[in-house]
Amino acid sequence: MPEPDREAMQAALARIQRLSDEHWWTLHQVCGLMRGDAWVGPAGRRFGEEVHAAERALREMLSKAVADARHRLATLPEGS
Repeated sequence: MPEPDREAMQAALARIQRLSDEHWWTLHQVCGLMRGDAWVGPAGRRFGEEVHAAERALREMLSKAVADARHRLATLPEGS
């Protein structure tokens, strides 16, 4: 696969950042509701733990995608 040029990588980074920004808060409202005891009992507690873990995992993946794209851009020569 050919190396992307700097302009293409900048466009890719911008798109990755936009998608990250768009999805960063996807589970925030649900997590807030679970912190407010929207669903109680053992099943509610399990669901709350799962949704909080999913939010952490999603944010880690989004952060990694942005960081990887920034790193890739930084490795490309200025004139490419």
